[in-house]
Amino acid sequence: MTTVKLLIDFVSGKLHQIEGTFMMASVYWQDYLSLKEALLHMFENKISCDVIFDIGSDQIPCHSFVLIARSHVFEANLDSPLVKLSSGGVNSMKKIELHEVVDTDGVKEFLRYLYTDDIDLGEDNVMTLLYLARKYMVFSLSEKCQSFITAASLDDPTNAVELYHQAFLLDITDVMEDSMKVINQSTKRCMESDAFLTLPPQCIRGLIADDHHQLDEDNIYRYVVQWCERRCEREDIENTDENYRKVLGDILYEIRFPNISYKFFKSSIERRNILTEREKKDLINMYKNRCSYRGIFKSKPRNVSERLMRMTDYDANLMLDNVNHSIAFTSSEKVLLHGIVTYGLSHENKKFKIYVNLTDGNGKEIMNDEFWVKSKPMEKEYDVIFQKAVEIQPDIKCVVSLELDEINWMWNGKNGIRSVYFNNSEIQFTDEPGTEETNTFQGQIPGIILS
Repeated sequence: MTTVKLLIDFVSGKLHQIEGTFMMASVYWQDYLSLKEALLHMFENKISCDVIFDIGSDQIPCHSFVLIARSHVFEANLDSPLVKLSSGGVNSMKKIELHEVVDTDGVKEFLRYLYTDDIDLGEDNVMTLLYLARKYMVFSLSEKCQSFITAASLDDPTNAVELYHQAFLLDITDVMEDSMKVINQSTKRCMESDAFLTLPPQCIRGLIADDHHQLDEDNIYRYVVQWCERRCEREDIENTDENYRKVLGDILYEIRFPNISYKFFKSSIERRNILTEREKKDLINMYKNRCSYRGIFKSKPRNVSERLMRMTDYDANLMLDNVNHSIAFTSSEKVLLHGIVTYGLSHENKKFKIYVNLTDGNGKEIMNDEFWVKSKPMEKEYDVIFQKAVEIQPDIKCVVSLELDEINWMWNGKNGIRSVYFNNSEIQFTDEPGTEETNTFQGQIPGIILS
């Protein structure tokens, strides 16, 4: 039987004859969208909305049933008899007011997630989304934001500067603290970044005040002056020392001028007018008379990390496979663990990968990461710096483990020391069961990096 296909326009639809059956092609969006797509369509086209998100500069209509389905905070708020109604007579809608500094795009992305479970995270919106996720207790989104922040900092430490800035604007203190730890470990890279140069004065003061930057005071001063130059340009004022002093404000007193080298002071500070004559005189007196500083600036040195070696001798090289090499230690005082010292390759010069794991005495993982080490001729020891320093509490056992990615010839330490003093702390090393090739007397992980 021959199949006759006819196309007949019929009012707003189309009539098809296929194998003898007549079908009307739909023109209604409800007929071809999935549930998730339909909900998003209603949100984006403001169909039957009964709630308004009021963020001051904009109003975003949405649906209460979606909000209630995703957050018990919304359920409590929207069911409250005290909830405000927007003006509009019989069409009045409930209103959720956001007084915080959040941008419209961020709120819309947050609402899209509630409707669809899909999220487009980026450095420009992750802090707004984290803030809203915590405010309305949407834990699934909060976890995604935290994972993104961690990954962004691991990918490039300078991302931590912008994350610190956004966290400051939204008063998310734990993210500020976490970002600061990354900045501490990569201070030079972070202060060289464009993100540092565009920070507001409050953020610069918070950064410069921190005790744990791994950078000398000469360079910290130099980067702050570069920030001053950019700040003057942004405020459209002349680049003069007097204006630098004005834009610095209280930031000036977070720079530890007594810890700046005399040579740098003579060449880069004394001849300029950022400091007053009295301030410079106090510093000159300290340098020339080698006496204690008695001026207005902070003089406490920053906690720059140092190597603490448990083995200073090494033995003939040893072929190592990819098994764990572990050593445990405790500290009598609180310290920061910035990294470990590892041996290089003894037979060739190339990059090699290691895995470093840090656990407490109960086996709870504190840190787990991989690092590339570039082995060079005649060098046996290499610093492996963690992304973030780890706080080690007094008398709490900490286990450091190292594993090679592949079999390699490595140098092997010997004549290990069980107890080493670091500042006011006693660091005691102990054997970790199951790692025969590495123990307190010999093996790998010849040192740790502390402040």
